[in-house]
Amino acid sequence: MRRLIACGIIAAAAAAGATETTPEAAAFFEDGVAKTNAGKYEEAIAAFEKSLGADPNLVEAHEWIAHILILQGDYEGAIERYQKIVARRPSTESKVSLGLAYLRVGDVDMAVKTLSSAVAADPGNCKGWNNLSLAYLRQGEVVRAAEAADKAIALDAGYAPAYVNLGNVQLRQGEAEAAMASFRKALTLEADMADAYFGLGEAYSYVDDEQAAGDNYVKYLRHGGADPTRRSAAVKWLWDHGRGAEVPK
Repeated sequence: MRRLIACGIIAAAAAAGATETTPEAAAFFEDGVAKTNAGKYEEAIAAFEKSLGADPNLVEAHEWIAHILILQGDYEGAIERYQKIVARRPSTESKVSLGLAYLRVGDVDMAVKTLSSAVAADPGNCKGWNNLSLAYLRQGEVVRAAEAADKAIALDAGYAPAYVNLGNVQLRQGEAEAAMASFRKALTLEADMADAYFGLGEAYSYVDDEQAAGDNYVKYLRHGGADPTRRSAAVKWLWDHGRGAEVPK
């Protein structure tokens, strides 16, 4: 089985040169992929575990389980799983996801180290560059963060998260207008991208346009913004500025 990943797209396919496995393991694996794509994560994990029971060397099954753990917010579990994968076969995609997991648990230095290794091995990996940009920004390396975001966009101009990340970098640099343009570009690609609305809220707040800032914080919440820190910031801003009644119930 081979795991094919582009920015924002995940699929699996049998291919020449891919990992060979047994028909039983392959059937369980494909069932896990289908259940993952359907959002049935617990059932998917069970299917991937069955595929590993049939073929303990099917590394791709470990990769998909780790990916699901990230989607579920179990970053510690994902790190443990990815570390085992990287120790056995250091694929670029495993390193990219491991780096993001490190970032989510606050180990920024390990995130930068892991993601730098990933893009060094595969300079054409746009998700790797985007995640590295996130890590650099958390590390305070704003110039490097901007360069990494630009590389991600150059590799895939249709990858909306990279524009959100670039906007965050530009806002950190005090370039509010440029940041707004980046956030709007992300929304032309994905109209329901909550983080782009939050970024616009921050940018408008930066230039003291309270009406527009509040409107975008409300949109962030209404579009399901899930980050606890951002949700708290948006809700607090709205209440502090007399717009608490607009906070979605």
